[in-house]
Amino acid sequence: MKVLVVEKAKIMNNLERIKEASGGLPIIAVLKSNGYGLGLRQLSELLREQGVRRFAVSEPRDAVLLRDWGCTEEEILILRSTSNEEDIKQILTACATATIGSHDAAVALNGLAEKEGVTCDVHIKVDTGMGRYGFDPTELERILAVYRFMPNLNVTGLYTHFPCAFKSRKKTQAQCDVLIDIAGRIRQAGMEPGLVHAANSAALFACKLPALDAVRPGSSIGGRMTCRGDYGLQKTGRLECAVAEVRWLPKGRTIGYGSAYTTRKPTRIAILPVGTFDGFMVEKARDSFRFAESVRYALGSLASFVRRKHFTVMINGRRARVLGHVGVNHTTVDVTDLDCAPGDTAVFDVSPMFVPESIERRYI
Repeated sequence: MKVLVVEKAKIMNNLERIKEASGGLPIIAVLKSNGYGLGLRQLSELLREQGVRRFAVSEPRDAVLLRDWGCTEEEILILRSTSNEEDIKQILTACATATIGSHDAAVALNGLAEKEGVTCDVHIKVDTGMGRYGFDPTELERILAVYRFMPNLNVTGLYTHFPCAFKSRKKTQAQCDVLIDIAGRIRQAGMEPGLVHAANSAALFACKLPALDAVRPGSSIGGRMTCRGDYGLQKTGRLECAVAEVRWLPKGRTIGYGSAYTTRKPTRIAILPVGTFDGFMVEKARDSFRFAESVRYALGSLASFVRRKHFTVMINGRRARVLGHVGVNHTTVDVTDLDCAPGDTAVFDVSPMFVPESIERRYI
């Protein structure tokens, strides 16, 4: 049996660090991607117990689920702008707060809200550099048109998203300044931007930006951020499984696909029913085409090879070296010098984001 173990105390610690870093501003807890892999339902329930009353998700269906699970009073922000009719229907069903990032999205949402006889709360998104959803900063008149000509849309917020907060305070500050400028120009036109927010986890901890009206942490809730630094956060989410089999291999036996490893002596191995499908040895794709980042990836791989970096799992409190390539569903480790038997628990360091939803999340 495989299970992702999540420690409540660590999430509560991280929430306190977030509160300290934000200076007590309202928290919009981002629960996209199944709560960053920690489990949408369990994580939302724990955060509600800790007084969090604003959530954000990417998929409208997640908002419907949260309502079904008892989040009846909390504000739920949908983080992507959409003109898709099925998405909009789910947003309205969940009484969620929609993101408006284009004139087309505003028209589509206003039309369906009018048809349903309801008014939908919305946050306007400004694209300050991410290049995905959001009005361009030059489109002030289109933004103001949401106020003036969309009677079934109630603007309650204004926000942006930072692409470089984990590595560039200067760029992030410039983007924040753009958002603040847009908010000021909306006020000059006699409108209210509502809750102005921008700081994701990296911006909150690494950039020290001017306080706006709220912060929007996601990855920091589970203690896993892309920016470097010690911010008092604690990682949580470890994958556990039972050892499936233990056996001896003779000297000269190859292990795994590609026969990448050959035993140099008689070796006692343990077979663990966990692989890349379960999120072990999986990382975000290196899909950048920028020269500097390509060089950095190449040098990192070369350094690991030269140092003969070994990957390990924990069995009975001791490290067991991974032998050969990790398979889709299996991992082989060296337990020659370890106390290990079938049924013992193996512990894997994984990012919960890459652990399939089919694996149980167990909160302890």
